[in-house]
Amino acid sequence: MSKSAERMSGFDFAAWRSASDDPVMRSTIIGLLITETAPDWEKLLERFDRASRINTVLRQRVVDQGGLTTPRLIFDANFDLNFHMRRFKMPTGSTWHDVLEDARRQSMTDFDRDRPLWRVTVLEGLPGGKAAIILKLHHAIADGQGAVLLGASLFDFTPTGEDLGPMKPAPQGEELDRAGFAQAIVRDKFGWIARTTNDFVQGIGPMSLVALRHPTDTANRIARTVGSLARITRIPVGPLSPIMTERSINYHFGTFDVPFAKMRAVGKESGHTVNDVFLAAVSDGLGVYHKRLGKPVTRLRINMPVSTRTDDTGSGNAVNIARFEIPISIRETRNLMDQIAETVSKIRTEPALAFANELGEISRFIPTDILSAAAQASDVTASNVPGIPMPVWIAGARIERMYPLVATIGAAVNITMLTYNGTASVGVSSDDAAVADPDVLLEALRQGFADAIGEHVPATTPISRESRESASKIVQTARGTARPQTATH
Repeated sequence: MSKSAERMSGFDFAAWRSASDDPVMRSTIIGLLITETAPDWEKLLERFDRASRINTVLRQRVVDQGGLTTPRLIFDANFDLNFHMRRFKMPTGSTWHDVLEDARRQSMTDFDRDRPLWRVTVLEGLPGGKAAIILKLHHAIADGQGAVLLGASLFDFTPTGEDLGPMKPAPQGEELDRAGFAQAIVRDKFGWIARTTNDFVQGIGPMSLVALRHPTDTANRIARTVGSLARITRIPVGPLSPIMTERSINYHFGTFDVPFAKMRAVGKESGHTVNDVFLAAVSDGLGVYHKRLGKPVTRLRINMPVSTRTDDTGSGNAVNIARFEIPISIRETRNLMDQIAETVSKIRTEPALAFANELGEISRFIPTDILSAAAQASDVTASNVPGIPMPVWIAGARIERMYPLVATIGAAVNITMLTYNGTASVGVSSDDAAVADPDVLLEALRQGFADAIGEHVPATTPISRESRESASKIVQTARGTARPQTATH
């Protein structure tokens, strides 16, 4: 029987349940790494083995008894590293489109739910001797920043790496039957009661004094929190876009690159953050897209993950989802950034954002089709993930690009930006039923980013010869003007 039976957090449970009950809500995260050469396979296996002993979620599987119970994570007694890792040699003449198609198929394929929720695929034999590493994770075990933290345990800062010392012992595998699951529930309930009682005893005195001394402030604080919860949990009727209205279980991926130093310079010059510039570029691009299709809009509904991560969070989910309307305009970047900065600033101060896990727990009482309908009422999900500001290597291979490719999870479009070594790489996922021509959308988004930074954003193909020269220019530009990137955009 399992001695740990770690309980899923409320947010992780919500992600797991919705993805299990509705394929439209399938929540896969793909980290697509382009390496200068193929990684050393034996070294790669050893590095993931080592990482799985540190980031133990890579060795844990989900035990779900269904109903209103919360799933548990236990160490997989049948853990097989070779099941999770595979490599293929791509046919001669393979293109970037072929790589994205492989990543797309993997993203739309569900996990083996009797095993840990991750998989790695290495595609060798790409033009110029390059390789692609597709790291696939379930959103129930990591958010975007968590995926970066997981990846950090795999990377080296030199081609040969450092001596990492002896490998930690592997966690002992566990089994969890129905009786053990029930015991875990009882144990958690008693623990929750004890913690709650202790918190109540410790907090009731000071709280009572505050309430007695400042009754009006206390009442206002409670009212603000209740109002915030109502705003955050409000279920919209449907998407605001007149054209991105349908949803399906199919989507396509697209990518492009932007000089990060240029984005940061634009933000600094105008008194805004990189996130303001990013959201303004997304807004402009979506405005261009709707105008080109003859259906201009003034507002769209956006999902924006808001990090709640602390030093103690680890690689798991530490995020809440803010849903709000974003102004849509074309080539009015400064005005857009002003409006967006004001809106996002208000969103970040919402008291309800601190209740991500509690809201996740409550979601078990809401029918999945209602949760799915709420997600599908969003036009776009946009996320800006801070990455690694210097070059890194994996199993002896230098990483040239890192692309974030995230399932649409109910929205018409997901746009995620990940910065690495002076380049902001943008991954776009578009639902096939909502976006008839993904290339038109991708071109419009590149125009939006071009409007935001004031220079052309080309269509990059990172495994072609031309991309090598383009990448060199971008990195040189970034190194000439950028300072080390921090985790707060």
